Parts: sequence; structure tokens; C-alpha cells
Amino acid sequence: MAKRQNYLFVCYANENRSPTAEDVCRKMAGVNDLDINASSAGISKAANRPLTKEMADKADVIFVMEEDMKVELVQYYQQNPGKIVSLNIPDVYSRDEPILAHILEVRLYEFLSEEGLL
Repeated sequence: MAKRQNYLFVCYANENRSPTAEDVCRKMAGVNDLDINASSAGISKAANRPLTKEMADKADVIFVMEEDMKVELVQYYQQNPGKIVSLNIPDVYSRDEPILAHILEVRLYEFLSEEGLL
């Protein structure tokens, strides 16, 4: 049996995109009986839940909302670029906005399928 996977979703403020992604991932994991622990954080020091190196280290996969966040995770949090996945979702959505949730479902479904989990 595969070990539990820790997925971390990162945006800037941990206000809209990453908490929505965390919720979407938890629902998908529950519906598909996947052993995934989802959490979220923000790169900004003023984020609702600021990212720490410990959080990043614990994650098996880190999903960033924008490509430039990969560089920050590698340089400032010493993360392996191979475990960082960019979802390419701009900061134009509100928390739990239906179109945001749909985009996240599609991108996560693609990722989980590629990983052989679905």
C-alpha cells in the first residue's frame, strides 16, 4: 500500500486560491478514496498561513499557483524543483469561486491521472 501523500498548495496570501485548492483536493481525495493530506500556505509573510521551510519540507508535492513561485521555493525554501508543480492560475479569483474550483478540479484530475492515482 502506498504511503500517505502530503500535498501543499501555495499562493501569495493564502486567502483565495490555495485554500480553495486545499478544499478541492480534500473532496477529490475523499470521493476517490485516495490517501492524500492537503494543506495550504502563502508565500507572503503577511499571509493567513505563512509558508515555512518545515511545511515545504514535509510536502511530497508542492502546487504553486504561478510559475514564478517555483523560483522562490527553490531559492528561499531549498526545495527540489522536481516536487513543485505549477498550476498556472492567476490571482483574479475569490475564495471558493465556482470557476476557480472547476479549474482546480481539472488540473488536479490531470495530475492525479498522470501519477496513476486515478
